[in-house]
Amino acid sequence: MFKNKKLFIVLFFVILVVLIGLGVWIGMAVVGNRTADPSAPSGYTAVYMTSGDIYFGKLHWFPREYLSDALYVVRSTGQSGQAQLGLATFKSAFWNPVGDIYLNPAQILFTAPLRNDSQIVAAIQNPALLGAGAQSGNSQAGTTAVPTASSVASSTTK
Repeated sequence: MFKNKKLFIVLFFVILVVLIGLGVWIGMAVVGNRTADPSAPSGYTAVYMTSGDIYFGKLHWFPREYLSDALYVVRSTGQSGQAQLGLATFKSAFWNPVGDIYLNPAQILFTAPLRNDSQIVAAIQNPALLGAGAQSGNSQAGTTAVPTASSVASSTTK
């Protein structure tokens, strides 16, 4: 009787391990075969502040509002006098910040989720798109051009 009870317990644990392994394998197969919907939310958010600053990244609300994997809009004037916009990683700002951007919720004007096919999401996920100096701490080297409304309009009319 004691021998049968011991065999039953061992057999039970072997079957349990096999079932857990099978469940993990099926779960990985189901999740791995999904393709991302380009129009679906990406998990990244645009945050527009009352100061006019625009930040992009993963917005977290707990324990307080902050952005991780953050980029910000860099404004400059080109040689022809036209305003130009670019993106820079927050970590590449000239004051060399470390970590995330903690936000004052009273200063947030609005937030907007970004789609999977957004150029900004691609830049966040692949910092190499921002240029070779994106990790170096040089804010000019870590920037990339952002398409302006006029350039988008002219490219769609051609």
